[in-house]
Amino acid sequence: MLKLAGESSIGLEKIEQLAYTSGKQDTGDLEAATKTVTATSEASGVGNADYSKALTLPKPSDARLIVKRIATRLAVTIDSFDTATHLYCRVYVDQQDADHRLFDMDWDSTGAKLTAVDTHSGALSTIFDLLKDGTSHTFYFFFWIDQANNAVISLVQLWESVGTCDTYGGHREILELNFSGLATIHSSIRRIGTGSSHHGVSPGAYVHYAYGSGDPARIRAEAILVKAGNYMSVAATVSTDISYIEDFYLNIRSEQ
Repeated sequence: MLKLAGESSIGLEKIEQLAYTSGKQDTGDLEAATKTVTATSEASGVGNADYSKALTLPKPSDARLIVKRIATRLAVTIDSFDTATHLYCRVYVDQQDADHRLFDMDWDSTGAKLTAVDTHSGALSTIFDLLKDGTSHTFYFFFWIDQANNAVISLVQLWESVGTCDTYGGHREILELNFSGLATIHSSIRRIGTGSSHHGVSPGAYVHYAYGSGDPARIRAEAILVKAGNYMSVAATVSTDISYIEDFYLNIRSEQ
């Protein structure tokens, strides 16, 4: 602290830059051609999965940025059914058990199938704790049908990101800002899918210090007073889309 004669204490200004560019992780199409599904029950053991892929979602390098929500999106194309009328799909993370089950799908028609889900402390929390740790995790895909004969699939793809598929009007908290001070914020939210994204820097669900929408949804805001516990909030416009952080940059001014 500085103290001049006759003056009260004056704090030294501290300026820091925080950045997080989580982006998206993508398995790509795991089926190079087509696959004929003939199994009539789920295979046992991850070594018997129809497909598997390891992905690593970067975590923030600064502990003052806290990931609160991770979204995943699954795409499967069913080309045909023979006698079978249902195709089942389960996707697990690292282990084949209920706590590690990310998707549990039952489709009864051909065509492109899309679904998305959020993981966070209140839902699929075991998977959320894994995906947010910044290390590699393997997704295992199992397919089977309700009866002989077969179903044919031609696309299997999964994406993950720090973001949400939720279309909740008040937005969902995806990144907590655990610091206090004046902040200059430049951020960009993109979407995987067909809709657009909405995002803000918020102290609460329906209040935003700064707000952006579109694809990308951008915020460029100067001198916002951020308090610990504020957050970046995001919403999608299509429930099978993911709205995710492309980049997030902050310059923070505080007193030492």
